Amino acid sequence: MTREFILRNRLEMASHNLYCCSANYLCTIPKQDKEKEFIEATAEVEILKAWLKEFHRSNSNSTREFVGHISGWNGGKTYDGQPLAKDLYFEVDTGAGYLDGDRRTFGIAPEVQDWFIGKDGKCGKYDIEKDRRNSRRIKITVDKIEYVRSIEWVVAEDAE
Repeated sequence: MTREFILRNRLEMASHNLYCCSANYLCTIPKQDKEKEFIEATAEVEILKAWLKEFHRSNSNSTREFVGHISGWNGGKTYDGQPLAKDLYFEVDTGAGYLDGDRRTFGIAPEVQDWFIGKDGKCGKYDIEKDRRNSRRIKITVDKIEYVRSIEWVVAEDAE
């Protein structure tokens, strides 16, 4: 059993619930006295559809993009004592609120290490630039084994 399988089954049930509290076949009008259930079922269907878009149907080396903000990261050392960023804690923007996002943990690939660890183990690009920007929103690209492969600022402003 996979996460995608569970989400697809839940979407089927949520769609059924939406149909049951709808006054028409298109599920656009609630039945009388079922307005609250209709709103909840509509929201659940939309959220499940959005989550299912993360699953690609091909077996290629697919990537996914997420927009949100970094809530933290942890690091350690390599076998030869060099600093290493290991995990990224990321809040995916869901529209619910700044701190109410979908929390995810990703590995940090070698090509984005400079975002967290600069030269000689000092502050990286993220720490240097985050305080100069008006927004902390970034876009990350994640590969199919859950490693961040690229990071870019969403707000295209100059960081001096």
